[in-house]
Amino acid sequence: MLVLGHTIYVKGTSNAVTGVLWELTDYVVDFGSGLTDARRKLIIQNYGAVLQPLHGSYFLLNYGNFVGYTFFCGREYKVLSRKLTERDIERMNRLISSKLATLPYDVYQPAQTSWTVSAAEEAQKLHQWYLLRTAMLGEWEGAPLSDWWRLIDRDPHHRIESIPVDSPDWTRLHIEPESLEAMIGRPETWVPLPAGSELMHTAVGRKLSAGGRSYFPSEVRGRVNQLTYDTADNRMLKNIVEQFQELTEWMDNQLQKGVLFNRYRLNQDNQAMNEELGELLRSAWIQEVGALTVVPQASTVLQRKNGYRQWYSLYQQWLLGGQFPLPNEWLRILVDTKDIAKIYEFWCFFTVVDLIEQQIGVPPNAINETAGWDELGKLVNGLRVDFTCWENPLQVYYNKCFSGGKESYSLTYRPDISVRWQESWHHFDAKFKAGSDGQGGKAVKKEDLDKMHTYRDAIQGTNTVWVLYPGDHEKTPLFYQAGVDAALSGVGAVALTPNHDAGLRAVIARLLESYC
Repeated sequence: MLVLGHTIYVKGTSNAVTGVLWELTDYVVDFGSGLTDARRKLIIQNYGAVLQPLHGSYFLLNYGNFVGYTFFCGREYKVLSRKLTERDIERMNRLISSKLATLPYDVYQPAQTSWTVSAAEEAQKLHQWYLLRTAMLGEWEGAPLSDWWRLIDRDPHHRIESIPVDSPDWTRLHIEPESLEAMIGRPETWVPLPAGSELMHTAVGRKLSAGGRSYFPSEVRGRVNQLTYDTADNRMLKNIVEQFQELTEWMDNQLQKGVLFNRYRLNQDNQAMNEELGELLRSAWIQEVGALTVVPQASTVLQRKNGYRQWYSLYQQWLLGGQFPLPNEWLRILVDTKDIAKIYEFWCFFTVVDLIEQQIGVPPNAINETAGWDELGKLVNGLRVDFTCWENPLQVYYNKCFSGGKESYSLTYRPDISVRWQESWHHFDAKFKAGSDGQGGKAVKKEDLDKMHTYRDAIQGTNTVWVLYPGDHEKTPLFYQAGVDAALSGVGAVALTPNHDAGLRAVIARLLESYC
């Protein structure tokens, strides 16, 4: 970690910053008189993404859309957003993570894709790590993963097994025919009985006699019932924990390479995860659990017993995360850079998907990767979620490109979110910004509404287009109806934050009122 003494000021003031910075805000950093050319070079190498040299020991600092914790020259700072609270951001990440984990990915792969093979493994593992961090440091199915482990710890699954033993205390053994065979076949274990011993009158004492003396085995081979935790279900659970721990070790290696921007905070999270997983593997009962040999896919314990069920369901989704990752650049935003504008865009997409599912009462049946060419001729990654209700298909796109001259009357356009329903398109554009309504409140910006008019006029088959923005939740959706037809057609805006989705919920209900 690069450690340098410095003072951060809000640009244009003499107000020194102690521990809190704001997104999209300019600051001036003063490194003092001890700044050498070598240190200047190190500063640019380490923080060139957010820092620009001004003159002398002064630099311009701006974290852009980054939010979260960051280390700067040896000190930890918290970067906050003026539009959403930390709790709002956490809720957005939680919805994105849960939807990524539970949407049913299809086997379809786009023919044209910029998701390069070289980045595939890293994207898979980042996706898995992102899901695991959410479950361990956040929650999974209503509680942190550690709480579900504590539930298992109170009553680990076990079985009773019968094991053969040689014991002098034959009264505690389960005697079987093999026990009698062992007595006769092992005369070296016989010992003479003292005169008057009650054992002389037993069947064994009478049978085992020689030279007028009675004998009795000094030890008897039999069976005892023993409780064991070495079950197929526990072997599976142990294997899951070990795989999770291996992932944190992979992440540690990535962090040591310095390939992630916010690596100091990520390292704290990763170390906490690794230590917790190691502690779980040191649980007393799991010490006797052996290595996994057969996956118990039909196990009712893994599928139904509380604690086991949550760990196993996470593992199943974790495997999907490795099989169907998001593009590497998307995962870096979610895991590393915390670009709040992009996260808001992702969250709006998954919120639309979630509200449609709630409205129609039918879960998605597939999510596919897509690709298309944008207005600059650049290959763009996207997603498509499919709903099917009887014969009525409904599709929700993220980053769909409408090519000029084919799907668009003029140029190529790419709304953030596009819903295809009954041969009509409804588009939503997420804008992490807001203007003023002139009364101290937030309102949609005029230029954003103007762009929606362009979408509606240019993209063929479009009925409605909406701006989604983090505005005042009490505002009702703004809508400009086109024409006098009864069908909903026109341009609108909806204030949307994690705590307030009533406006968008009403819009979705209106758009899909005839679904199914």
